[in-house]
Formats: sequence, structure tokens, C-alpha cells
Amino acid sequence: MNRPETTINRLRQRGALSIITPLLLLIVIILMVMALDGARLYSLRSDMQAQVNVAAQAAAGEAQACGGQAPSTALVQQRALAAAVAQGFQGAGEELEVQLGVIDDADNDGVVAFAPVSIIEQSNAVLVSYTRTEPISMLLPQSVFGGINISVNAAVRKEVVATVSAAGGTAGVGGDGTLLGSLLGVVLNQPGFGLDPTDLNSLENATVRLGDLLSAAGVDDLVDLLPLEASALAAALRDVGGATAPVAEMLDDLVTAQGIETIKVSDIVDVVENASVPASSEFPVYDLVISLVLNLAEQQQAGEGGVLSLPLNINNLSVPLIANINTVDLGLNVGEPPTVAVGPARQDADGEWVTSFYAPDVTLQLSADVELLPINLGLVAFSLADLTIPLAVNAGGGEGQLVSADCARGTANTVEFGVNIEREVARIVTGKLSSDGELQPEPLEASVGRLTLLSGLLPPIEGILYLRAEVEGRVEGVEETVFMDPRYDLYCDPVDGCDQSQYSDLGDGLSGLDLTVEVKEASLLKSSLGLINLTPLLEPILEPVLTLLNDVISSLAEAVINPLLRTLGVGLGGISVNVSAANQDGVQLIENIVVVEPDQ
Repeated sequence: MNRPETTINRLRQRGALSIITPLLLLIVIILMVMALDGARLYSLRSDMQAQVNVAAQAAAGEAQACGGQAPSTALVQQRALAAAVAQGFQGAGEELEVQLGVIDDADNDGVVAFAPVSIIEQSNAVLVSYTRTEPISMLLPQSVFGGINISVNAAVRKEVVATVSAAGGTAGVGGDGTLLGSLLGVVLNQPGFGLDPTDLNSLENATVRLGDLLSAAGVDDLVDLLPLEASALAAALRDVGGATAPVAEMLDDLVTAQGIETIKVSDIVDVVENASVPASSEFPVYDLVISLVLNLAEQQQAGEGGVLSLPLNINNLSVPLIANINTVDLGLNVGEPPTVAVGPARQDADGEWVTSFYAPDVTLQLSADVELLPINLGLVAFSLADLTIPLAVNAGGGEGQLVSADCARGTANTVEFGVNIEREVARIVTGKLSSDGELQPEPLEASVGRLTLLSGLLPPIEGILYLRAEVEGRVEGVEETVFMDPRYDLYCDPVDGCDQSQYSDLGDGLSGLDLTVEVKEASLLKSSLGLINLTPLLEPILEPVLTLLNDVISSLAEAVINPLLRTLGVGLGGISVNVSAANQDGVQLIENIVVVEPDQ
């Protein structure tokens, strides 16, 4: 039999349970709803993240660094929206915020950020942001629980890094190595240095893998190689460049050449913003060697009055039925050595193209001893004139920038590069070079008419006609954008190595030069009256003389000037550009990246 107080306690417990149980069930239901809403919101955020990821990836291919000839902000936005819709995006187009910018480690602390840019030419990345307001719960009253803003972003950097040079490449390898040999003889302090054309041609199409170059130099990456002395580069090229024995010996001599200790690898190879360059990249051996040699020449010419004298004597360089060119003395001034540039196709914050390269800016000084129209009949010998022709020639040189890259995408594994070429004015004048390499026009002087009787037994009869004449010619500078054809293949064959893409315009020599020979004065010598200026009266006689002078200068250009300039990678008013390596390994996707505002 139960006690009354026991019955009362049980009734009280039942009353408490009747109140607590519904509360517990309500709490459990709320927790289940919140769990479902949390999973829903998490899934929604994941979907939003996937949408901005694919949108940024699709749009990044249209930014400046990969967008080809005519990148467009509108096209970037179209690609981003189309990719997001394909991934399930159902919002309005304006809800998807697309920004062009640069992903970079500005503080060099290992943390990258996205910096928006106002013009597409400076971009290498695209940031896509998406913000959406969602109710916290779909089952519970929104008036009580309210809503939440879900924000996601993704930035993708996509750019191709190319190795570009204008020091010669395959187009610079000419058929005459003696002119380059003369230059090397002076630079190496080895008079009579000989370089056979076959040895020079051994560098044609020769490239060296960056990984091999770094191993030979004892460094880990290209950035570590740049501060080293150029002797380290020459030694590494000697060890792994694959050159024939004579060229390898030349590189060995360059290691100890006078002035090389003042030249750094960074003077020869310009790496933009510490660009990432894989070990499989290749560098053109010929261009590196020419750049190294001309850097040495620039250092050594300071003690030679601004001109490096090349002991080049060409005997009996005859122009049939026109003239004998007995000797030619040659001097060289290097205004700007060429560079090998490594970087992407975009502009910096100042609107300058970040990857710039230079063609050799060289000036030549020639002094040629010439016998015009020699006629030898045995007892009688006649020549129209014996004269010395001083010529100063500036090849023009120039510079260029990598301005576009149409990156590989889908199944296409090739890149089309566009380069802007700024070719300087080329000039040729009678005169000499100043100490800073500038052309100083001066007239040449000639005594016309020389008669030798009885094979020199009698004193020769010197000419009584004297003339002073000037030569002036120029090839106008030009700025143009050219696109490398064919497209560069990013695939490197294990045996044959990487392809090279080249644009060559080495100039047409004198055929592209507007050359004029102008008589400043023509005089007759009279014993009592001195010199009488008869230039107007003698024009019919002088015209064939001027034609002969024109032919002689053309012959000098074809036999001496053009071969040397082409060996150095330029021509009169010409330039060549070579892409020897490219890589597209730098595609980078970063979710919820820090955005640096332009004013910060």
C-alpha cells in the first residue's frame, strides 16, 4: 500500500516531464533545423566558391599577360559570367564582380595579394567576387533569425614567361668569322685571333638548359646567378654549352679577359620581377656570347678614346673596272650592349612594358685607302684619284618590348608572341667618331688625275683637280609591332630540345639607305692665283667621279660593314628578335585572397 507522499511525488514528476519533454523536443528540432540550415549554407557557399573559381580561371586567360593581341575588359567579364553560369550560377550578371589586377608578393614576405589595376595592359590576373544574402533558416521565422551575407572570391594568375633577345640568334651567324675574330682578338688581347666560320656556325640554334647552367655555376636558381661576375657565366657556357673545341677555348679565354670582373650576369640577362623560370628553360648560346663580348668591348673602349681599334686590313679588295681598295682600318664603339630578357607580356604601374630587350647599338669607323679607276698599260699608268675615305657608320640598333602573348589553352600547346620593335635611325657619313661614339661629319679630299710614265722612271704627273665631297645617308627609324610566326610550341622534345621563334629584319644594307655624295668644292690649281672654285663648271666631269665614289662605298658596305654588323645581330637599319624559351607553369588559383586597395 503506497504512502500518500509517494503518490504525490510521482504526480509531480509526471507534471515536470509533461513540461520538459516538449521543450527538449523543441530544442532538438531547432538544433536539427540549424544543422540542416548550416549544411545548406555550407553547401551554398561551396557552390558559390566553385562558381567564382571557374569564372576566374576562364577570365584569367583573357587578361593582358595571356590575352593575345587585343585583350578586352568586356571579354574578360563575358568569359567569367559564361563559366559561372555553366557551373550553376543563376544570379544577375552584376552580382558577379570581376576585377583585373596583379597577383604579386609586393613586400617579398612570401604572402601574395591581389592588387586591382585600372587598365588591362597591366594585368596578369582576374579576381571574381560574389556576395549573396541568404536567410539563416529556411524553416524558422526570418523575422526572428534574420539573414546572413555570404561572400567568396577567387583570383587566378595566368601568364607565360618568355626568354627574348635581339643579339643575333641564328640570323646573326654569318658566313665570315674573321670580323668577329678581330673583335675577339682585341677583347682577349690576342692579336691575330682567328675564328673560322665553321666554328661560328657551331653555335647556330645552340641553346643551353638553365638547369645545366645553374649546376655548372654552382647556384640554385636564376636569381642567384644574376649577381655573379660574367666570368662565371662564361665558364658555365664553356662546360655545358655544347660548343665545338675552338669556341670552347674562346669561352675559356673570356673567363680571364680584361674588364670581365666589372660585368655582372645581370648586365647580360635581365629577369623581370624575379620571374619564375623552370630549369628546363633554354637560353641561346650565341646571343649570350655576343652580349658578353660587346659588354667587354664597352668596358675596354673607355681607354681607347671611345673607339676600340680592330686590326682589320683587307688587301686588294677590288671593285672590277672601278677601284682598288688597298687597306681598310676599322674601329668599333659600343653604345648599348644587347640583353637577353626574361619576363611576361604586360606593363608595370608606370605604363612601361616590363620585358624590354636591346639590340646592339654599335658604331663603326672606317678608313679606306682607295685607288679610283686604275689603268695600267705598262709604259703608262693612270688612276683617276688616290684618296682616303673616312666613314662613320651607326647601325641604328634599337630596342623592343614583349607586348602580347596568346597563351596555350585547351588542346592547343602553342603561344603567339607579339613584340614591339623600335628601330633607331641608321646613318653613314664621311667623318669619324667622337669619344662618346657620336658621328662627326667631315668631307673627304681628293686629288683627281694621276699619270705615271715609263713605269715610274719619270716623276708622276699629279692631278690639278681637287675636290672636297661629303657622303650622307640614312635609314629612317621605324616602330612596329610584329607577331612571331610560327607560334611557339611549349612542348620541348627530349632529344631536340625546345623550338625557337624568330623575326628577322637585318636591313638591306645600302639598298635601303638613301645615300648621297655631294661635292662641297672643286678647284683648279694655278701657280699665281691659288685655288679657283670652279664647281659649277666642272659638274659634267665630276658626275662620273661621284658615281665611282658611290660604288666604292657600296662595296665597302657589302664587304666589311654588313658582315660585321650581321655577325653582331644587326644590319644597317635592321634588327632581329629571337624567342628561345617560354613556360606557362605559373597558373595560380587563390581562394579568398587579400585584396590590396590601390591607395594602400
